[in-house]
Amino acid sequence: MPSHHRGSREERRALTLFIAITRSSDRYQKLALDRAPLPDGLTLSQFAVLEALYHLGAMYQTTVARKVLKTKGNITLVVTNLERARYLRRRRDEHDRRRTILELTPAGSTLMADYFPRIARGFAEAAAVLSPDEQETLIRLAKKLGRTG
Repeated sequence: MPSHHRGSREERRALTLFIAITRSSDRYQKLALDRAPLPDGLTLSQFAVLEALYHLGAMYQTTVARKVLKTKGNITLVVTNLERARYLRRRRDEHDRRRTILELTPAGSTLMADYFPRIARGFAEAAAVLSPDEQETLIRLAKKLGRTG
């Protein structure tokens, strides 16, 4: 559905692009998660934090927040809930006690090792509507758009 804004052609095109990207992203995510529902009642934000730690290792909480596009306040709540579920632990940086390092617990590592292949497969299946070349083009364009501003 295109934008109904009555501004310039450039504005209408940009708003239509925004709508198309948002709807396709939401739909792509839903299709993938329908194929591989998040385990144990995890939220997508919680999963994103676990995924970052699983693939990149222990990190400062502020670094994780940047990587998963969350605010300081939101990441604190997400981390608190993951810590309560015993999927990660916080520890103070021994050199700078103001900084918090996040790391997966054995339970968090096991959860991700068991689940991540399923979600990866779910996203691959959901993306299969596009050819490999179309997927590569979309990746390139999305990255270009993401670097603007």
